[in-house]
Amino acid sequence: MPDVGEIHFLPKLAARLAKHAPSCNLRCEQIANDQMEAARSSGQVHLALGYFPNLEAPGLLRRPLFMHSLVCLVRADHPIVKSSSVSLPTFLQLSHAVVHSVGRSNELFETLLKKQGLRRRIQLLSSHFLSVPAIIAATDLIVTVPRSIAEYYARLEKLRMVEPTINIRPYPIQQFWQMGFADDPALKWLRETTASLFVEK
Repeated sequence: MPDVGEIHFLPKLAARLAKHAPSCNLRCEQIANDQMEAARSSGQVHLALGYFPNLEAPGLLRRPLFMHSLVCLVRADHPIVKSSSVSLPTFLQLSHAVVHSVGRSNELFETLLKKQGLRRRIQLLSSHFLSVPAIIAATDLIVTVPRSIAEYYARLEKLRMVEPTINIRPYPIQQFWQMGFADDPALKWLRETTASLFVEK
């Protein structure tokens, strides 16, 4: 899973493992999209969690967990964005922070902007999500991130969520595994545990 996925998945998952499988060791890796297929087929990865739209292969199994969406963040006392919405012209005129990470959710938004011929100023381009809340809280930048991450960041700093003016369809977060691992008892338990924690009711 990418680093942004860890923020969403690991607190609940690690707590469940600590309670019900205290001898279990969990290793999370962030693997580039073009290396994911090789890592999966070689057995380096037993379970992938996240948004991987291009992960298609014979013998690959998947289970949908939930639908995710994107939302914008600004600092609570932003001088221009003063509510939970912003007009498209204002949105495009603002200075943006963009996280260009291994994950694919950011590509959804960038692709949508390109298709609609929309351009905005990217004042800050980063490869990391860790610094985002502190940066947004200290500047007039706006950033677009997955909603659950925005909710988490808003608890860390004085930030406000703003609904994007561009219609971004929710996207599926799934778990993927190789058919060869389907009957492994430990991995089956891990998949079922993950599903019990994150599948939308």
